Amino acid sequence: MHTQNVNVAASESSKTWGNGPKICVSANDLRTRWHTTNADGKTVTPSEGKHYPARNGSYGVDALLLDETDVIALMAAGHTALPCLASSGGGMTALYDLGEKAAGRYLIASRGQIFYRTDSWQEVRRKYIRRASEVRSEEVQKFLDNFDAAMAAGLDLYKASDVARGIISLENALNPATENQATTDTADTTLNEIPF
Repeated sequence: MHTQNVNVAASESSKTWGNGPKICVSANDLRTRWHTTNADGKTVTPSEGKHYPARNGSYGVDALLLDETDVIALMAAGHTALPCLASSGGGMTALYDLGEKAAGRYLIASRGQIFYRTDSWQEVRRKYIRRASEVRSEEVQKFLDNFDAAMAAGLDLYKASDVARGIISLENALNPATENQATTDTADTTLNEIPF
C-alpha cells in the first residue's frame, strides 16, 4: 500500500512538469550536472526520479532531475543551490522552493527522487510532514530489524549497532576477513598486532 502511495504521488507530480529537457542537478550546487553514458559512450540524461545513492547506502536528496528552465530561472534569481525550506533528520526528505516563475513552485524530494510538486503552500506542507515522518519511521524500523538480527546472531551491542547502521555487513561482522592483515616472511609479526 505504501508503494502505491509513493507511485501515485510521483506520477501526479510529474504531470505538472513541462516537456523541456531535464537535467540532473545537485541540491547543494546548481552548476553541477550529472550525466550517465550508454553503451555507445553517448551522454544520456537519467530517467525522471532516478535514484542517486548517498555515501551511507541510503538514498539522500542531494541529486535531482529538474527541468532546464527551472534551473536557469533559479540561477537567474541568484541562487547557487536549491533554496531548502525544510529538511528531515538524515536528509532523507527535503522541501525546496523553486521560485514564483516555476510551474510547481514547491518540490518535495525524498530518497533521491522527486516525490511531489505543487504550487500550493498549504498542500505541500501537509504532504512534506507526512512523507518525512513515513520515511523516518521506515528508517527506524529498518535499523531495529537489522539490529535485532545482529543481536540474534550473537554480536555484542557495538557490533550490532554497526551492522544496523550499515557500516559493516552481518556476514563480515560474524566472519572478519583476515586477508588484509600484513604478513612478513621474518619472525617479526608486530604488524599483525597493530589494532587498526
